[in-house]
Amino acid sequence: MNRRSLMKTIPGIALVLSTGLLVPGFSAAQEATPEGSVVSADGRSITVNGRGTVTIAPDSASIVVGVDVTGDTLVGAQQDSAERMTTVLETLNDAGIPDDQIQTVDYRINVINEYDDNGRLKGVSGYQVSNQVQVTTDDLDGLGALIDELVASGANTIYSINFFTSDATMAMSQARALAVNDAKAKAGELAKAAGLTLGDVLTITETSVVGGPVAKVQTEAFDSAGASTPIQSGSLQIVIDVTISFAVAS
Repeated sequence: MNRRSLMKTIPGIALVLSTGLLVPGFSAAQEATPEGSVVSADGRSITVNGRGTVTIAPDSASIVVGVDVTGDTLVGAQQDSAERMTTVLETLNDAGIPDDQIQTVDYRINVINEYDDNGRLKGVSGYQVSNQVQVTTDDLDGLGALIDELVASGANTIYSINFFTSDATMAMSQARALAVNDAKAKAGELAKAAGLTLGDVLTITETSVVGGPVAKVQTEAFDSAGASTPIQSGSLQIVIDVTISFAVAS
């Protein structure tokens, strides 16, 4: 399982990239049963765990883009924030992002207090206004260029780049079949070793995971004059775990 961290330096910009990256492309793979798997035989049944894993290429991404501004007055800070965010939204519209794929996820106002050397409050020195929107796109090849355009238009925070698939139904079915086959193989080996005959399935329970490890990097000072921001979408992992009880006979 590979993890990649993405880092680029942009003056005055906090950049946080969150990615679930595994093996590129699409493949089906069988992993070992997780630690703590149950293998029991009571003379009438055998219970085993099975795992199925499928990796798929993501087809969509979501990013959180923000504008953070400070000002001497609240009205001034709000106005500056509104103007910058309006430009950011125009950039998204020009890039072909539909309105229903742009959603405000955070808006906050913070008072900046000033203290003396003894830690006593002297008064208010300014105000900070933060406005963030979440953007969803299926243009993964153009994601780096879009980030550059957003930064150029006034965005100064980029949070949480997450890759996902719009439909994992087929991959989950494949992983489920792999998990059941894994459990059947283990149960058959155990029954044979114990001199038993494997019978019908008595119970099945399932758990599933979609995604992969998350790598987070936060940086504070970068050079925006460099090349276009490189973004690697990698792949996502679908994991199905099953616990199956089989009847056995001597």
